[in-house]
Amino acid sequence: MTDCRSLRERYFPPGPGNPADPEWTSHLQVCAQCRMAYEGLPQVDRALRAVAQTPVSVPAFETIAVAAAGAARQQRRRRAVRRSVPFVYTGFGAAALAAGLVAAVWIGRVRELSPKLLAPGVEMQATTEAKSALLGHGVRIRLDSGSVKLAATSKDAQTLLLSLGRVFVDVPKLPAGNTLSVRTPDAEVRVRGTRFHVIRTSRNTQVQVMEGVVEVRPEGIGRPTQTVRAGESATIASAEDYRKGLRQSTLEALDHGEIAAAEQHIGQLLGSSAAAVHRAEAQALLGWTLSARGKRNEAILRYREALVLLPAGLQPLWAENACAEMALLVEQASPKQAALAWAECLRRFPNGVHAALARSRLHSTR
Repeated sequence: MTDCRSLRERYFPPGPGNPADPEWTSHLQVCAQCRMAYEGLPQVDRALRAVAQTPVSVPAFETIAVAAAGAARQQRRRRAVRRSVPFVYTGFGAAALAAGLVAAVWIGRVRELSPKLLAPGVEMQATTEAKSALLGHGVRIRLDSGSVKLAATSKDAQTLLLSLGRVFVDVPKLPAGNTLSVRTPDAEVRVRGTRFHVIRTSRNTQVQVMEGVVEVRPEGIGRPTQTVRAGESATIASAEDYRKGLRQSTLEALDHGEIAAAEQHIGQLLGSSAAAVHRAEAQALLGWTLSARGKRNEAILRYREALVLLPAGLQPLWAENACAEMALLVEQASPKQAALAWAECLRRFPNGVHAALARSRLHSTR
């Protein structure tokens, strides 16, 4: 006669089966323990389905990965429970197990719905699972990944600092005169009442609005403010990518002889970076446009400013071109000063592409 364990291996695991098999039916008639266990299995299935249907908020990908691994472990445990838990306890244990699972889910949801107040200066991090917190005036945030910090707040303003990661912000209608903003290295997102995501990557900041309207103020002079409404999104390039785009637009405009457009881009370029080398190049480009307009003396001043701003030891090609162009303009405007200008080029760029020209012009001006 086939033993109980062998029959359980064939008929207890979930999935398609044939419970009306004569061998199994005959065994249930003579084995009270197997009959009690088999009759209790539907309770386990109903309880697990109830847990699966409990509504939960969608977590971050990292959290989903953890949950998926947990689900796989749960499936393996379920098979083990159906096969090897002592039958005399199965009927009652199934209901207790289901109640415990439901209670665990409920306790977890209560904790999720009751986040703590985030204090100014405190940094919240999310690595393996999302973290939630409260701000003043009922503002709720959920950090899906990365880190966020509440800057020192004032009576009328709250500012979150997001250096890297993804945060969801739920802002109820704030009292008159109050604002909340999320700052990244690329932009400031300012709101009064709305629901939105801010995602900061190593290259840009992305804003996705679910409800209401947000105002996005990119970092950098001359960058226009953007208004993003419900159902819309916006991507704000990093300040460095924005500067590179302006530089490329300037060079293209100069190549096509579009001096006015080039000068407009340079005006924005001058305020796009605090780095001395970037400001120096912008001054050199402006000298180029002034020279093209025939404003010789103004161009010389801009070239000199570029060479003064350029950090010592750096010898980019644009700087050598600017130095040679300046010397040629000086030679035209004040021939007596030309030798000093060409000598400056040789001192700063002794092995540069214009070194031979500088020696030749220096010799001819003496």
